[in-house]
Amino acid sequence: MTPQNPTEPPDSAAIARIADRLRNADIRWDGTLIGFMPTVVSDSARQLLFSGEAVIPHLISALEDDSKFVAAHVLLTLVSGVEYRTRPWNGLNVDLLPDGQVKFDAAQRFELARRWRDWQQSTPHPQSLPG
Repeated sequence: MTPQNPTEPPDSAAIARIADRLRNADIRWDGTLIGFMPTVVSDSARQLLFSGEAVIPHLISALEDDSKFVAAHVLLTLVSGVEYRTRPWNGLNVDLLPDGQVKFDAAQRFELARRWRDWQQSTPHPQSLPG
């Protein structure tokens, strides 16, 4: 088997395998004066981030999973280049606790999935996530 060039994006099958392993913990959150700032902390999530538009359908599917929806939403926002507000973070309500823990209401994943599907089906894609 030939090793993959790390500068080349993964193929569709590899993207699907990586997306299957995506978890909300792949994103770290910091609160700032201007809002929330996510940081992609796992290598696999970084691979998805640099896979380009081919990753978008996989991430939209991942929005349905309560263990993946936060990471999928962050990666979709970064890959798509949509304009967004930092509070709530592109429509995602983030609860940053004093001890640094982060909480999310998993019920918001359905609305985020709907909005991303609307964005995906629009031609051209809107500059911001539809309401």
